[in-house]
Amino acid sequence: MVRPLNPREASVALRMIRSATPSPDEADYADFTPEQRQGWDPPEPISNEQRQIWEGRLGEVMVTSHCDCGTCPSVGMRPQDRLDDEHRNDQGGDGDWSDRTVLTAGSPGAMLLLFIDDDSPSYLELAPIDEGQSFTDFPEPETISF
Repeated sequence: MVRPLNPREASVALRMIRSATPSPDEADYADFTPEQRQGWDPPEPISNEQRQIWEGRLGEVMVTSHCDCGTCPSVGMRPQDRLDDEHRNDQGGDGDWSDRTVLTAGSPGAMLLLFIDDDSPSYLELAPIDEGQSFTDFPEPETISF
């Protein structure tokens, strides 16, 4: 089951690393209620150095899990030197949020999320927006919007 990212997965993740913003972004945060603001820290800007680290580490990850929802091609990843580390999160929503960044983007009919844990990509998610819609592959990178 462990395998390298396929070309489409790698190109989508790379495009997101280079251009996507964290969630929530400044516009989202500005509209939060006081209660919502208590649960989130203001978004931190992403430096070029961080993006370069993530881009370099993208080449070191292997796919270690697949979403089994039946409507998306989402994949979990672990660095090659941590494949057997059960403490390494590769499931997206679970995990330690203290050292996690989630990059967000969109594509026709779907939302894209790239989870970065410990400065390494850990989960690439495609979430269909419309109920009943499903995807078997990630979109072409040029169709991704930020």
